Amino acid sequence: NLLAMTNDSKLIFHGRRQCYRYPNKSVDRAQRQGKINFESFVMARRLNLSSHCDQVVAHLQKKGINFLALDFDQTILDIHTGGRFKGTTTELSTHVRPLFAQLIRTAHEKGIHIAIVTFSPQVQHIAHVLEILFPDFAHEILIRGRDKSFHYEGNGMKHGKQPYMASAVEELMTKDDTLVITRKTTLLIDDDPDNIELALQDGVRGILLNPDRSHLLIGDILDMP
Repeated sequence: NLLAMTNDSKLIFHGRRQCYRYPNKSVDRAQRQGKINFESFVMARRLNLSSHCDQVVAHLQKKGINFLALDFDQTILDIHTGGRFKGTTTELSTHVRPLFAQLIRTAHEKGIHIAIVTFSPQVQHIAHVLEILFPDFAHEILIRGRDKSFHYEGNGMKHGKQPYMASAVEELMTKDDTLVITRKTTLLIDDDPDNIELALQDGVRGILLNPDRSHLLIGDILDMP
């Protein structure tokens, strides 16, 4: 951005095409108004995202989904940590996509069980990120990662995210003997096509997330038969 000064005004260029001229005495007022407009824009986006997630979760419930399994790197996050993130968990939490922050909260509010299923061994990092974002219910979100904290010994598929989901389901159903989670009531969202393909082969519903076009996830879920 280029800022040019004159005796009685400021000429502000944003990019190459837009320009605005303010008298000096009005600059503070204009800046305050700009802040208000930005805050209103952010609030509108949040409300719009909340509305979309309400629709998504309602559709999931209509389709009988009661268990949501979510990949972490490049799915919930907008980066891939490679399981070797060196920064703080506060910094890591800033990489959570707003869509997933809202989707997780809305799904939880509507009683859909949630688990993070990841090949990352940094399970404690992930747990701390969840505590930052969802302090009121983070403890209810199960995490299955490559930290050797679980070992699935069931008869199900042992490839991809299948044993991770199966282990989480076992824990959930052990805690609540009235809960019934099946392959048909499970949805995996992942950016890895191999994980999605294996899930589909095993009878689990799956949606492939394009990390560069994550906003399309809403439509993909709403189009889910």
